[in-house]
This record gives sequence, C-alpha cells and structure tokens, in this order.
Amino acid sequence: MIVVDDERNFAKRLAMEFEEQGFSARAITDGAEAREALERERPDLVVLDVRMPGVDGIQCLRRLNAVHGSFTPPVILLTGDISPRVDAAALVYPGSLVLTKPVGYDEVVDIARRLLAAAAAS
Repeated sequence: MIVVDDERNFAKRLAMEFEEQGFSARAITDGAEAREALERERPDLVVLDVRMPGVDGIQCLRRLNAVHGSFTPPVILLTGDISPRVDAAALVYPGSLVLTKPVGYDEVVDIARRLLAAAAAS
C-alpha cells in the first residue's frame, strides 16, 4: 500500500496506522516520486492526495491507470477541494473513491479495508 500526501506528518502517520492494522504501507510525500513508484510497483491500494505541488494526485492516478490498465489497484483520493475535476476522476477510474479532508486516520483505514475486500471479491 502506498500513501501519497505532501503533508509529511499526515502521510507518515497514516502509513503507520495501516501498519498497526497489519498492512504493509509506505509514505511518499512528493507527487513526482509517487508517479515513479506507481510505474514500478503495483500496490494493493493507493491513497492519493489530490492537491500537491508539481505532480498532483490526478496526474498520478492517470499514470497508474496507463501503466496498470485493468489491473489498477483501488485508489482513495483525498481532497479538501471538491471540484468537477475530482468527481470526474472518481468516475473515470474504477475502484477510486473520494474522501474530503479533514478525514480521520481510522476512517481511511476502514474504507481501505472495504475497498480491498470488494477488489478481492471481484
């Protein structure tokens, strides 16, 4: 599992929460680094902050989909700015879900569990 958010403390803490719940997770705090990692790896789930400097979460999502196609893992998009662009991304990329910040760590972990269970069932 990869957690991508330019808010370093949030990304690291969320990755720690996932690890405490038995998941393997790592935090990435830069969109360009995340895009490269998503080209090399296929994590079980990705948590992506939409608004990041440089390469944003939507660009990462597009790259993830381009590289992995129908094998794209579930994605949780985190945003404080609901816009048509974010809603459209959630519709265009199956398996993605939008959560509005601020959001609790427990809520993200719970939703991740449900997305992973749904992906495993299909």
